Amino acid sequence: MEDIFKPQSLTIGELFGNKDALYQIPRYQRPYSWGDDQLEKLWDDLIEAQITGEPNYFLGSVITAKPEETSNYLDVVDGQQRLTTLLILLCVCRDLYPNLNNNILDIDPFAVDAKMVKSSIRFNDRFERLRLRTHSNHESDFQELVLQDGKAILNKKPYKKELRVEVAPKFKFMNTSLFFKEKLNELGEEKSGEFINYLFNKVKIIRIDCQSVSFAIKLFQVLNDRGLDLSNADLIKSFLIGKIHKIYEGDNELKKQKEDQFMDDWKICENIAIDTYENMNNLFVMYEYSLLAKNPEKSLYDELKRLFEEKDPNNVISNFKKFVTHYKNDVYYREDALMYSFFYIRWTMYWKSIVLTALHTEYPEYESFLKVFKRYYYINWIAGNTLTKIKQTSFNIIGWIRDKKPLIFIQEELEKGLKNDTIKRAIENLNGDIYYEPWCKPLLFLLEYKQQDSPNYLSMDNRNIHIEHILPRAYEKNIDWEYFKGVDGIDTWVNTGGNLTLLSGSKNIVASNNSFDKKIIAYDGTGYHEGNDDKVTSFNITQKIVNDYNSNKFEKSWNSDSINDRWVWFCNQVESELEIDLTEIKEVLL
Repeated sequence: MEDIFKPQSLTIGELFGNKDALYQIPRYQRPYSWGDDQLEKLWDDLIEAQITGEPNYFLGSVITAKPEETSNYLDVVDGQQRLTTLLILLCVCRDLYPNLNNNILDIDPFAVDAKMVKSSIRFNDRFERLRLRTHSNHESDFQELVLQDGKAILNKKPYKKELRVEVAPKFKFMNTSLFFKEKLNELGEEKSGEFINYLFNKVKIIRIDCQSVSFAIKLFQVLNDRGLDLSNADLIKSFLIGKIHKIYEGDNELKKQKEDQFMDDWKICENIAIDTYENMNNLFVMYEYSLLAKNPEKSLYDELKRLFEEKDPNNVISNFKKFVTHYKNDVYYREDALMYSFFYIRWTMYWKSIVLTALHTEYPEYESFLKVFKRYYYINWIAGNTLTKIKQTSFNIIGWIRDKKPLIFIQEELEKGLKNDTIKRAIENLNGDIYYEPWCKPLLFLLEYKQQDSPNYLSMDNRNIHIEHILPRAYEKNIDWEYFKGVDGIDTWVNTGGNLTLLSGSKNIVASNNSFDKKIIAYDGTGYHEGNDDKVTSFNITQKIVNDYNSNKFEKSWNSDSINDRWVWFCNQVESELEIDLTEIKEVLL
């Protein structure tokens, strides 16, 4: 009886040089993804092993399986990143040193020459040792950028933004080939020859050959439980692919059809992850929260494996695709102030899971729910509550939505939590120094959105958007502000909502600690400006200050009356935005 799996200890020379050393990365695998950190670690480990004379350096294991269709190639179920990286290294060596070790071939029977390197890349000069089947473009890119003679050393360094694209491995191919070109150039031809000799003859990999893809995937999952560094998304995909192979065992045509359908949907989900700058793991966490409506008791993979155990894999991925499509179309690309406001909230995985559950289940009062939910999270945030305080309620909300509880029920339940001194603490925190609070700029963004009919998204990552102190924090250093010296309580109001606004970076630099008159012409761009920043500020909440000045309100001065007026305006805006009563703090303050 033939063994269901067979482990072999192979040197790198044997791994790429034996007659059965033909590998393909199957379609269900993720694309090549190694970056500088992984490359540096691999290189440093190999060089250190060579220097210390390690006689048998172990580089890990590779799991292969016989593919379903008749083929001389083995499917690589685990280990594709290392195999692809090693092959790129060999291609760079082939192109860089065509006379590798020629000077010692007559005296060293184990010396590796260019012919052996080429044979490790292409068997009998006809068949590639490694084929990438993850996508047709990936295979052609690999051919053009790496496998073809002379091409591996012609690649240029990709841009960082290109390397961040998870499913565009061409840039990773280019980066890896350039990495090894630089390393082998540093070694020089003679030292590179010694390194390749060590790599071929002393570095070993355990190759585990399995008789079926489904068993290989199962083994892959078991080994992962023992500590291999694999993503939950990879495990979930391999588990579902394994189920397809098991369900349709004996019907290869239907099996291939179902697997192709699965992979088409999976690729769509991966593209959505790229388009939204998310990753598949996070999308699966949101999906897990939505399905469970409670705090997970096990790992992401174990929880989803349990939930998917009795379900058709194609139905699972189809439903997941619908879920993440909502994220792309109805959350990430939705352009209005209400949705923008959620992207500032720190409890990202929870608010996204809740909103997506409402979309996915077609909650009938969705738009009204968003407003109620936003208010709940913002008041908790301003009150200083942590995730621990709102976590269980967040899962409760998911459950209420799934059960199609009426909005009035959800609203009443959330209000109960807010009345347990949360609203009181939120009001107290609004009535003081808010400049250093993490919610200060988001709150000003929300007030800015209220002034516009069709607002554009204001990003927290935009370093050109500043919080401007109208009365400068260093007001005492400028004689133009001396009339504030000695004003009772002024120091406590410099960082309050009555003295803060939004301003672009260039205008903020010009405004600086200058007098109010000079600040105004920085705000409106009418004379005190640098470069081309000669237009009125785009922020409506700052334009209001300019308008008040031009209308001679408060005698064109920023004084106690101005700050009091701004404070009342600020409170009115927050009241309207968060439906919270600020009457007790909305008094004249200076």
